[in-house]
Amino acid sequence: MTNTPETLDALKSIIKSAKVAMLVTHSPENRLVARPMQLQEVEFDGDLWFLTRTDTDKYEEIKTNDDVNVIISEKSYASISGTAEIVDDLNKKKEFWNKAYEVMFDMDYTDPRLILIKVKSETAEYWETGSMIKSAYNFMKKVVGKEEPVEPGKSTNETLKL
Repeated sequence: MTNTPETLDALKSIIKSAKVAMLVTHSPENRLVARPMQLQEVEFDGDLWFLTRTDTDKYEEIKTNDDVNVIISEKSYASISGTAEIVDDLNKKKEFWNKAYEVMFDMDYTDPRLILIKVKSETAEYWETGSMIKSAYNFMKKVVGKEEPVEPGKSTNETLKL
């Protein structure tokens, strides 16, 4: 595991570039279940935040088994393992709230059925691929055998303990 300021900054950059992540929980049958969740835009300090309703399967699953994984797949990729906590904090809900959530959740942030999921990250692995356009361009040049890439795409894989 490589914990340096550079690897932590790379992970933060991947998280910041993402709008949606896949939250993986354990079903009552102990199967892994993944669903897309809107990431809240906060500076990553080891915690990830999500909004949800109390009448969802994920809410019940976290109450039973708080071990979760969060998967980010944007320009680069990250897999973050940690512990989920159910948080009912009106000020935090208000901080994250926007008008689109009123339609999505069919309520406002004061509704007691709206809660927060706070994921305390324990470990993370990321794959930083650099520019997708540059990587695809270089890959195609190699495939067709036309020429060697002028500037190979950057690809990094690191694992961090948080």
